[in-house]
Amino acid sequence: MTDWLSPHATGPVTATVVLPGSKSLTNRYLVLAALASGTSRLRRPLRSRDTTLMAAALRSLGASVTDLPGSDADCDDWLIVPASLSGATSVDCGLAGTVMRFLPPVAALAQRPRRVRRRRPRPLPPDGSGH
Repeated sequence: MTDWLSPHATGPVTATVVLPGSKSLTNRYLVLAALASGTSRLRRPLRSRDTTLMAAALRSLGASVTDLPGSDADCDDWLIVPASLSGATSVDCGLAGTVMRFLPPVAALAQRPRRVRRRRPRPLPPDGSGH
């Protein structure tokens, strides 16, 4: 077996490391921003089917979620402007479990009843934990 010596610094290291976004955190930040008292900017949000479904669901309830050029040319930021939740009466969650778990409580804050629907039934335990 051959030993491998890891690289090591001989002095202080200054670097910037850009990490990919998190689907789970992006969805949580979208919900928090939509319920905030002022405008929020999500920098480098992860763009996935689930996060775009969450953004669309929040838009359908009345919040504004728009693309905004960011510091990374490969990924626009999202600008979220909260609003009184009074949009569509039906919200599509697709197959996104996080959207299905987080959106019903948000929809319950709306000024009139909402229907939250999934494209295909997926069993959720009564506590919504997914376990």
